[in-house]
Amino acid sequence: MKELLTKERKKKKGFTLIELIIVLAIVAIIAAIAIPNFTKVRTESKSKADIQSAETIRRITLTLLAEDKVLPGDSIAMTFDTDKKITAATKTPATPTGSADSAKLLEYFKEVKAPQQDGKTGYTVGISATGEVTVTTTPKP
Repeated sequence: MKELLTKERKKKKGFTLIELIIVLAIVAIIAAIAIPNFTKVRTESKSKADIQSAETIRRITLTLLAEDKVLPGDSIAMTFDTDKKITAATKTPATPTGSADSAKLLEYFKEVKAPQQDGKTGYTVGISATGEVTVTTTPKP
């Protein structure tokens, strides 16, 4: 009798195949809901990071304007390498007089992060005649 009860108890250990299939189905449903949401959040975070970088560039440029290192009408193009480090900050002066050359500009913008969005390689800064600064991302050529 004791042997029969022990045998019966040993048979009931573990999960049945149906229980495992149900758990896997629930996990698959949750993954199907979560993965598209994760992709959307990731894309939005890249966009927000680029907006923050553009704001940083705008503030640096306003400081350079106040110090007469760039002038109204100038434009600045920034390029990054494959490691997302800034490699060049080239100024196109509206007038031949401008006190900041490319090497100095590179030093000012060294903390700027590369664009995070897919298909973007750098930033272009435009300074209007009134001193208003606009920053746009540069698409891949």
